[in-house]
Amino acid sequence: MKRILALVLAALTAVVLLASCGGSAKYIVLEDNFGAEEYAIGFRKDDYALAAKVQEILDEMSSDGTAGKISETWFGNKDAFLTGKEFPRAMQTVDGDNSLQYVLDKGTLVLGLDESFPPMGYRDSKTGEVVGFDIDLAKEVATRLGVELVIQPINWDAKELELNGKNIDLIWNGMSITEERTENMFLSKPYIANAQIIIVPEGSAIKTRADLAGKKVALQRGSSALEAVQADEETYNAILNGGEIVEFDDNITAYLDLKSGRVDAFVVDKVVGEWIIKNN
Repeated sequence: MKRILALVLAALTAVVLLASCGGSAKYIVLEDNFGAEEYAIGFRKDDYALAAKVQEILDEMSSDGTAGKISETWFGNKDAFLTGKEFPRAMQTVDGDNSLQYVLDKGTLVLGLDESFPPMGYRDSKTGEVVGFDIDLAKEVATRLGVELVIQPINWDAKELELNGKNIDLIWNGMSITEERTENMFLSKPYIANAQIIIVPEGSAIKTRADLAGKKVALQRGSSALEAVQADEETYNAILNGGEIVEFDDNITAYLDLKSGRVDAFVVDKVVGEWIIKNN
């Protein structure tokens, strides 16, 4: 796997043609998509102290250029890391909030992630280590916080249960900001721009969302892609009229089903989808 991905969200309206490295088939990202969004880090709903400290460190990393260097390593663009954003929900001060002290006392910051979500966080097939853009950011945050970073793979569909059960301290894995997540968690400031895109084989009759009617559409279970499709009621109902939403535990498996022809289209985060196609 290679560490380079071109993230050009300004070109969302362009059709992106990418070749599959494993064969003659090619895949395209449709011009039509399910909308732009942004990523944030998820904390327990009332863990304001921990969230504030992590955000303070990220802001420092942005100012001193560290975040830009990490961004350039993974995306070829130091400006992919967003700045000047606000918290999705207002920061508060709560009496008895010991969330930061809890992490400092135990000496670890436990990061929950889907370990098959490149380039944000994934297991390198050669080294067996979990690597990625989010991982590099988190390592630096943990170092500046004076604790050890512990990477904990989780079932993405149960991420909030893992968080609220204190099995992890935060969710840091290309997590899209949604209204539901903003209500159920405290989210950091947005740090990466994204979109939910549609990937199909070159030559497919599917050209727009409307063409998904009656088709088999692959996506990850519990993902923002699923939420985005369901939120577009017209498209969602059209898919189910003779077709189906096929849910997978991870995006890699969903993509492999597209390659095998078992599904007609694949809805996924732009950041991840383009990386998967480029790196096969």
